[in-house]
Amino acid sequence: MGDFDPNILDVFRNSVYYEILDLPLEDGEIEQATLEGKYLITRAGKLFWITLIFKHKPIIYAREVLKFFCKLFENLYEREIQELYTQFKGDISVFRRDPYSKQSLDTIIEDLFHLYLIYPFKIGTPRGKKISPKSKKIYQFAKVLAHKTKGKILLDKLFAEVSKSFKLSNEEIANLMYELVENEVFIPLQREKKKIPIHL
Repeated sequence: MGDFDPNILDVFRNSVYYEILDLPLEDGEIEQATLEGKYLITRAGKLFWITLIFKHKPIIYAREVLKFFCKLFENLYEREIQELYTQFKGDISVFRRDPYSKQSLDTIIEDLFHLYLIYPFKIGTPRGKKISPKSKKIYQFAKVLAHKTKGKILLDKLFAEVSKSFKLSNEEIANLMYELVENEVFIPLQREKKKIPIHL
């Protein structure tokens, strides 16, 4: 997101290879670290690790988005992950293809990281939507906040305010907010939202 220094990838690879950085070992475990002035969040999957690199200190909400991305990526590309170094001979372009009924990795990244961490949202209506009672409470809370910001909200800001005001875990807050986005109660500005399958 924004300007990116490709050299940090080489530094990161060497730091992992020479065990300067510790990677999480258990599926679902998350480690945070700093490297060359950058902030890293790494989450372990069943057969892989995914690392986010930030210029600035990441907010807690970024951890939840990373968790959601890992689960979605694993569900959509389970076979490709398992057979990456056998059938696909290490060809990572398999994740950039857009086969029938499956989104490319680029699309998933755009839909999740850009959508949930960058774009502002406007508040729609839950009328006629099947959302949980807790999600309705988040919706009402977001409406009040949006009045103070000319009808727009950023999900990371909303996440922080909800975590201070409600007795809910970070994971539960993130899931409720995803529910509101998927049901188009929270509507992203600046771009058309693409539908993506969710399997939590």
